[in-house]
Amino acid sequence: MVHQLLKADDPAPFVSLRPNGPSQFVFVSEHAGNDIPSDLGSLGLSSADINDHIGLDLHICQVGKILSEAFDAPYIYQPYSRLVIDCNRPPASPQSILSIADKRDVPGNLNLSDKELAERRFEIFEPFHKHITEILDHRSSKNMPTVFVTLHSFTPAMQKENGDRPWHVTLQYSRDDRFSKAMITALGSQTTSTIGDNVPYPVNDDTHYGIPVHGEKRGLHHTMIEIRQDVITNATDQKIWAKILKTALISAAKQLDT
Repeated sequence: MVHQLLKADDPAPFVSLRPNGPSQFVFVSEHAGNDIPSDLGSLGLSSADINDHIGLDLHICQVGKILSEAFDAPYIYQPYSRLVIDCNRPPASPQSILSIADKRDVPGNLNLSDKELAERRFEIFEPFHKHITEILDHRSSKNMPTVFVTLHSFTPAMQKENGDRPWHVTLQYSRDDRFSKAMITALGSQTTSTIGDNVPYPVNDDTHYGIPVHGEKRGLHHTMIEIRQDVITNATDQKIWAKILKTALISAAKQLDT
């Protein structure tokens, strides 16, 4: 397919830090950025909306970069907004390209043609996941131990939900809970923060992509880490949480002898 959406001055469809890093951990963030291809304008949204939680997982990219450096680990993150196409949703999912996000209309996502849908998938979603696949394939060919970790952040409250979300950090999983449970134990031994177990939304094949495809299907130890956005708003707190997660990840890996 000839690229028609992304132009020369648009960002690449993924950022890859330390792709050959020797660490056992491979970090991925599907919602790290809020860029929008120039041809799509602002999708009809205000800058406030684009910079809010509906546009990206706030502050998680900074935490991911710290962890990548601390472990000398690969970190692949998506610079485009989840509103352009959600790289943690199967392309066939109704949540792949939202026309309403947390009760806010997204005019630029209404009545998209098959061509417009295909452009977003083939120019953003697929190159991102192809690169992750290539890194994991390479590691497998070298018999490198690998723990697949996706990093996310979540808003303290959603308009479509009743009540606030009390957790400071949550660990999410689908069929294989081993690494997530080990992380919950490890975090519980070093912080008094509230830890969530498979909340606010458990991983499943219909609503998630990274863990089912890159973690479960490969038989890798894996987990999806979500940090509440308001506890990582500044550089100091981002460093604190990265340090907490680093200690927990090392401990969890030792528990499972990875």
